[in-house]
Amino acid sequence: MEEKRKSPRLTELVDVFYNKCGSTEREKLSIAKDISKGGICLIAYEEFKKLDYLDLKISLPECQGIINALGEVTWVKEFVVGDDESGERRYSVGIKFIKIDGHDQELIAQFVNSLIEKIKKF
Repeated sequence: MEEKRKSPRLTELVDVFYNKCGSTEREKLSIAKDISKGGICLIAYEEFKKLDYLDLKISLPECQGIINALGEVTWVKEFVVGDDESGERRYSVGIKFIKIDGHDQELIAQFVNSLIEKIKKF
């Protein structure tokens, strides 16, 4: 399979609060499975559709403050935690950033690159 990503992506668990755009529900907490300056993959308890828009608040370890972004769902993959019949449904949700402050995007890039450098040293 050909790699389509334009930026390095790192598997790193990161806390993310999200809300569907236009929703009146409370924000929900999720964990990002991986992250890059161009997008993020969330583990969600609810199903999303391709082209759903999400308001995201990302909390990077060792980074003060919250990174705000608007993301567009580009793909969704369902998986089961436990056995197939009685297990709980979860969703990997691929999201590309469509609106994010340039400084915040650079913070993500620096975070990813610093962890990649740490990994290379081992």
